[in-house]
Amino acid sequence: MTAPQTTRRAIMAGLAAAPVASLPAVACAASDPDPIFAAIERHATAEIRYCAACKLTDEVDAREEQRVITMEDHAEFAAAQQNSNEALDAFLATAPTSIAGTRAFLRHCIDQDSIEEFLSEALETLADSA
Repeated sequence: MTAPQTTRRAIMAGLAAAPVASLPAVACAASDPDPIFAAIERHATAEIRYCAACKLTDEVDAREEQRVITMEDHAEFAAAQQNSNEALDAFLATAPTSIAGTRAFLRHCIDQDSIEEFLSEALETLADSA
């Protein structure tokens, strides 16, 4: 009986599969949409609203624009802040289910100005999904 021959093609195929094999819980059926993309979109949209509300209630901006900050402006700020916090919590609680989702999750974390504030929670979500 002859020993099986290891070819370059077999080695390359094994190397290509190695990263996927190390993340079994992250891989899922290609037809299942990764829920992290919706969570990222929701948080990004909430952040846009929150930034606009911050500008509405900024006293320096109001003075420069010669406008009065109204009770409605303060109400919008409070609502936008709550929406942003809820969207961030949902994002941090959503585990990616694909390699692309994991990359998007990490990229979204990196893109945040205050990543230090929630980095440990983000890493816990990733660790629990692996």
